[in-house]
Amino acid sequence: MIMKLANEIKVALVTGACIIGIAIIFKYVIHIQADFIVSNAPVYLFIVYLITKGRAKKSKCDMPLYWSLAIIFVTLVIIVLHAI
Repeated sequence: MIMKLANEIKVALVTGACIIGIAIIFKYVIHIQADFIVSNAPVYLFIVYLITKGRAKKSKCDMPLYWSLAIIFVTLVIIVLHAI
């Protein structure tokens, strides 16, 4: 029996993985202490997804793949900006 995950769960899993990735990279690779706001930036984007998903039902912006890619992109930008 195969269970299908809800879109919110998929985006939440990506968000959680990005937060853990930020924490690990900042602590063990870059060796800096991240600010609270910076380290939780993927969560803010996930909150925006939750707020706007009902309003954008007929739009292509409602796809969880796009939101997941946006969260991953924001995470990578945060890591790169702090590594420089």
